[in-house]
Amino acid sequence: MHTMDKTPRIVTIIGLVFEGIGVLGLSFSAAIFLSFESIPFYDNIINSMNQQEVSEMLDIMNLLGNVFFYLALIVGAFFLVNLYLFIRLIKGTVEEEDAKKIYLYQAIWGGFNMLFNQITGVLYLVSGVMGYNGNKEETNIREGI
Repeated sequence: MHTMDKTPRIVTIIGLVFEGIGVLGLSFSAAIFLSFESIPFYDNIINSMNQQEVSEMLDIMNLLGNVFFYLALIVGAFFLVNLYLFIRLIKGTVEEEDAKKIYLYQAIWGGFNMLFNQITGVLYLVSGVMGYNGNKEETNIREGI
């Protein structure tokens, strides 16, 4: 069984937390945009617009809500896959051969994720490369003696 070093473990956990926050943020944004007409200050906004502007604004809000909704579904699916794979890696329930594949996937996902979420991209990239290269943390216990 593979045991994950402390640094990649901590970095992976932080990456999962930030990725989960991103999914929640996308979901919340989608809900806000899709239910824009039921927001309390909606009447104050439309009072200063003509009918065509209101119609265009609602179309744009609906479009953005749908985009955020589908992005939340896609990113949420990847988050669930990452959660499953990385928790297995953190707990040490995978063989060395499979751990190498998960680290490679983590590094590739981190590189791709740099386009959308730079924080999790960097975290996953660092953790994946460290784990894939097999960099082991060594503590010199004689250093303080």
